[in-house]
Parts: sequence; C-alpha cells; structure tokens
Amino acid sequence: MIADTLIRDHRDCDAHYARAESAAGQGDAEQARQAHAAFAAALERHMSAEEEVLFPAFEEMTGMEDGPTAVMRMEHDQMRSLLAQMSEALDGGDLDGYLDGGETLNVLVQQHNMKEENMLYPMCEQALGDQADELIARMQP
Repeated sequence: MIADTLIRDHRDCDAHYARAESAAGQGDAEQARQAHAAFAAALERHMSAEEEVLFPAFEEMTGMEDGPTAVMRMEHDQMRSLLAQMSEALDGGDLDGYLDGGETLNVLVQQHNMKEENMLYPMCEQALGDQADELIARMQP
C-alpha cells in the first residue's frame, strides 16, 4: 500500500531528526551535522519521490492539479527553506539556531504528515488502485 510505505518514510525521517536534535542539544556539533545530513537526505528523497512519482500520477488520474498536491508541494518548499536555514546554522556553529529552526520545521512536518496520512494517501490509494505497486517500486531509492 502507498500509505504504509510513505508513513514508514515519515517515521524514518522523524528518527533521523531526533538524532540530530539530540546531538545538537548535547552540544555535539559534529554529530549534529552528520545526523542532520542523514535527515535532510531522507526528507529530500521522500519529498522528491512524492513530487516526481506519486503526485503526477494522482493528478493525471483525478485531474486535480490545484488540489491537495499543490498544497503539499508548497509545504515541501517551506520545508526545504527551513532545512537550508538549519544547515546554515550548523555550518556557523549555531546549535541554538539549529534547534530553533528544528522546532519550526518539526511543527510544519507533523502537520504536513497528518494531512498526507489522513487525507492525501487514502485519496491516492483510491484513485490509483492497481497502479499502487508500480508507483511504490518507482519511489524506492
């Protein structure tokens, strides 16, 4: 199922961020940078898979190009901006700035994930039905 795969991605991203947040909170800048890099890569991979595979398939099947996928893309852009700010804070050794950015990102991500998990993914599964397995395979790294 599409939802199961992508919800698992959400949880994996959360775990990566938790490691980065913990390291930054403990003052370990190097560990925070490494964990943040893993988090940013996992989140980007997830967002790109949705934008390049899932969203276009959903839009083609439903004709909804200005619907929920447009909102998700806008939120992805906001997340990317926050990730960049957090990276800059880490590069400058500003662990407090990193944590502040992380708080904002975490709120956005959790709200975003709830919309995807409770609304968009069920809509995708209903609309895409038989294509689900193929789409999941195309979204895997």
